[in-house]
Amino acid sequence: MPVRLKEQDTYYEACRRFSDRNFLILPGEEPNVYLGGHWNILFPKPVYWTHGREAGRPFVEEHPQYGTVYHPGNAQEVAEMIRRTNALVWQTHPRTKGSTFYPDKIKAADYFQDDHWLGAAFKAMPVDLSQQRLCEVRCFATLDDMNNWWQKKFLIGEVDTYKKWPSDDLYGHFNVNYLKLDPLPAAGDWGEINRVLRAGDFFVTTGEILIRHFAVNGASSGQNVSIAPEQRINLVADLEWTFPLEFVEVVWGNGERTDRLVLPATEMKAFGSHRFSIPLEAAGKRWLRFAAWDSAGNGAFTQPVYLRSN
Repeated sequence: MPVRLKEQDTYYEACRRFSDRNFLILPGEEPNVYLGGHWNILFPKPVYWTHGREAGRPFVEEHPQYGTVYHPGNAQEVAEMIRRTNALVWQTHPRTKGSTFYPDKIKAADYFQDDHWLGAAFKAMPVDLSQQRLCEVRCFATLDDMNNWWQKKFLIGEVDTYKKWPSDDLYGHFNVNYLKLDPLPAAGDWGEINRVLRAGDFFVTTGEILIRHFAVNGASSGQNVSIAPEQRINLVADLEWTFPLEFVEVVWGNGERTDRLVLPATEMKAFGSHRFSIPLEAAGKRWLRFAAWDSAGNGAFTQPVYLRSN
């Protein structure tokens, strides 16, 4: 049996050991096999699998110590494992490094169109200080394009940690995903986290801006809202921030192109809070999302809400 299974078992045990009722470590992995580009996988509980299959070994087998073990040997079998285990997958650092040309190259693949494929990841890399928004071209263009492909996809915050020392300051430099979740799941089964992520009921922030509440005609991010083309949309967002705000924006797409409404917010001083209520026309919008950016370049954004004709 591959040494990988022992390594996986050690990984799961380490996550369990250092988690408690107030702090949960999730055992994610970036395996990067078969599906195209680089991708992350998050199972809802410990699952044992290998990155290939030896000749004569079945796709699935039972192990006396680890239980069900998967040995996918191609993209179709990886996708089947994802469905059977109810895992979540997303494209890491889309359109750069090992994910150059992805997810574009797999947008027609069944496994990408499956809702177990969450979408892609947000990380300001490479940093371009000429852009008004962190990762403006690579990350947000990917998010908007995926939804203009007539698919429901999200953008999750990610970081690359590499090797860290006890003196390293991590918190201030990490993107954070805030999920509508209570209480914190146990270390042995975090399926509720997968459920919330899969529903799109979360927002991403660099930490300095919080989106306390967000709704479009009462619908939260990730949800569908029924609306007639002639109806008006009311977007509501409750924000709290540290540095003075620069602007807030509503971004939408019609399945072919992306547009936005940018509202200057320079009158919003440091350490403030405010409810933004933004009326919009429904016509020409299939999905929309909200974002806020401060004077120091920090930001927060929601996942899209999807408009459906009634």
